[in-house]
Amino acid sequence: MKWRCAWCGREYDAEVDPCDTCGHERVEQVPEDSASPFDADAFVWVCTNCGREHVKRSPPCVRCGNHDLERRGATDVDPGELSIPSYLAVGKPYILGVIAVVALVALALTGVIPIPGLSGPPAPPDAPGDADRSAGVELAAVESELYDRFEAARTDAGSTGRERDAGLDAYAEYATRHHVAERYDPSYDGSVPELDTFDPRCTVSPAFGIAEPSVDLSEHDDAAAADTLAEALLGDERFAELVIDDRRSEGIDVHAGPNGTVFVGYIAC
Repeated sequence: MKWRCAWCGREYDAEVDPCDTCGHERVEQVPEDSASPFDADAFVWVCTNCGREHVKRSPPCVRCGNHDLERRGATDVDPGELSIPSYLAVGKPYILGVIAVVALVALALTGVIPIPGLSGPPAPPDAPGDADRSAGVELAAVESELYDRFEAARTDAGSTGRERDAGLDAYAEYATRHHVAERYDPSYDGSVPELDTFDPRCTVSPAFGIAEPSVDLSEHDDAAAADTLAEALLGDERFAELVIDDRRSEGIDVHAGPNGTVFVGYIAC
C-alpha cells in the first residue's frame, strides 16, 4: 500500500501530515498499482486577489494577506516569484484577535470582568460587625457545624443528603453582608449580583433567606453556638422545610452584627 494526498495527489511511502507539496492535512491509503495524478511541477497556488503564485497551498497570500488561493497550472512561471509565507505573515490577520482574547482573560483573572468559572465569585462587600470571629467563636466553624446538624435533620426525616456548594456559600456570604450593610451603614449603596455570577451547581430553582435567631455568641463555644442556632432555625417551620425538602446543594453564612445580632444566610437549590 502507499499513501496519497487527498488534495493534490502526491504519493508517499508512509503516512505524512500535512502534505509536503500543498499543505493539505489528509493523506489516504491507496493500492500500490493505483495510478497517480501527481506531477510536482504541474501546478501552483495563485492568490485570487493579487495573482501572487505560491508553491504550496498555505494561506494567507504572502503579498496581500488574502486567504483564497486557487490551484492553477504552473506554465511559464518564474520560480523566483514562488514563495512560502512566514509565520508572521500567516498570523498577521489574527494578531488583533489574539491580543483581545489575552486582554479579556487578564481582566477576568484580576476580577475586573467577572466570568463564572474563570474569575471566581465577586468579593463580598464590607459590612459592620464580624464575618470571621465574634466573642471568641469562629464563624466558619459554626457554619460547618450547622451543615452537620442540617444533614442529621435530613437523615432523621428520611430526606436526601446535600452538599455544600462553593458558589452557593459565596452567594450566601455576599447577600448576608449586603443585608447587614444596608441596615447599619447609611453610606452603603450596593446591590447583590445575579446568582449565576457565583457559578453555583443548581438543579432546581434556588430558595434564599436570612434568619436572625436570638443567640448570644459570647455564651457559647463553636459547637454549642451551632447547636443553639440549629435548634432555633429548625424550630422555624418554614426554615425547617427548606432544609429538609428535596434539594441537592446548599450554602451557609453566619455573620455577627455590630449590636450582637446573629445573621444566618441560607440558600438551597
